[in-house]
Amino acid sequence: MSNNSNNGTNNPLLVQMTKDELMQDFEQIVRKIVSQMQVQQISKDEKETYTRDEAAEYLNVSHSTLHNWKKKGILMPFKMGAKVYYSKDEVKARLKIN
Repeated sequence: MSNNSNNGTNNPLLVQMTKDELMQDFEQIVRKIVSQMQVQQISKDEKETYTRDEAAEYLNVSHSTLHNWKKKGILMPFKMGAKVYYSKDEVKARLKIN
């Protein structure tokens, strides 16, 4: 007795589409991702402070570089509770110097 039921769990669904249809689907996905990235960037720009991860990402440097800059007095973080933050204005000023 063979179990050839087509319940969709073991059998992939293949869909035929034209190149244009595929490109339209791909463009919609890319637009959605770009839109989400823009929303995330806007919310970052509205922040007054950056976490260590955000500052490193924004400046495209490692955590070690941030630490070295702190030791040299180049970019000074501050603490709120146990967390380390960087001033948005100082981070943006540092970006212009690089």
